[in-house]
Amino acid sequence: MQIIRNLPLQHPLDNRATILTIGSYDGIHRGHKRIISELKMTAEKHNARTVMVTFFPRPKVVLGKTESEHDYLTTVPEKLWLLEKLGLDIVALLPFTRAFARTPAEEFIRQLVHDFHPLALWVGPDFKLGKGRAGDIPSLREMGQELGYTVNVVDVQIADNQVISSTRIRAAIAEGNVREVTRLLGAYPFLQGTVLHGAKRGRTIGFPTANIAVPPEKLLPANGVYAVWAHVDGVMHPAVANIGVRPTFNESERAVEVHIFDFAANIYGKQMHVEWVERLRAEQKFDGVDALMAQISRDVTRAKTILAT
Repeated sequence: MQIIRNLPLQHPLDNRATILTIGSYDGIHRGHKRIISELKMTAEKHNARTVMVTFFPRPKVVLGKTESEHDYLTTVPEKLWLLEKLGLDIVALLPFTRAFARTPAEEFIRQLVHDFHPLALWVGPDFKLGKGRAGDIPSLREMGQELGYTVNVVDVQIADNQVISSTRIRAAIAEGNVREVTRLLGAYPFLQGTVLHGAKRGRTIGFPTANIAVPPEKLLPANGVYAVWAHVDGVMHPAVANIGVRPTFNESERAVEVHIFDFAANIYGKQMHVEWVERLRAEQKFDGVDALMAQISRDVTRAKTILAT
């Protein structure tokens, strides 16, 4: 997958046609995957390449339409990893700024047509872009008649009579409802991060943990203990993870700690991919280490049962 960081292109592509989509694409949920599926099928029919134009930061963050800069379902590396797995040919990951937000829709579309030669644009039903969000679907279709592309709209995806959206998924993950998030994404929510040195307290009580570096923009599930799959060096391991501040030890900094079952390898400095499968319980403060150890043993037993099924 080719990654482009700025437009106009410094080195023009060849004149092969593309099928294009544009959007924030945070989380890559079932609605996003439907658009990407249509994109790929159309590209295959026309022997064209697939192109996604996406942004970081999210436009709503830059324009002040959301209060948080720390609620991304996917970091930039995570999103690119997902898009490569989904088989896109080109991703243009563009910096979104207030100056960029003032770009008229027609100017931006003409730039995309010049750089990517699109035959078709695939978007969702509420898609708008450009200054004042003037680039709505009717105006994009009108421009397409001049510039040589068609506009195709994919209907929203529904679950429980509600639209599947990144906003809905953020609310579910903030509650720790990772089972619901999995249903809306069509895959487990996950975290990718480097294994760091910690206090090494876990190994002294018989449950060694890997501390995972969490990017500041990443939205984590609610504090608590989770059954997870931990991927290291391409191998998937059953595990439990704790998200929280470790109140039994009177700490205050939020951390992610993963205990992999029956595992003793040195993985400091390696990347870990953690998939949240099910929340076991909320974080709690115990009267002492013995009570904590007894609860962790119960957590491990329950997680093994969940992951085995």
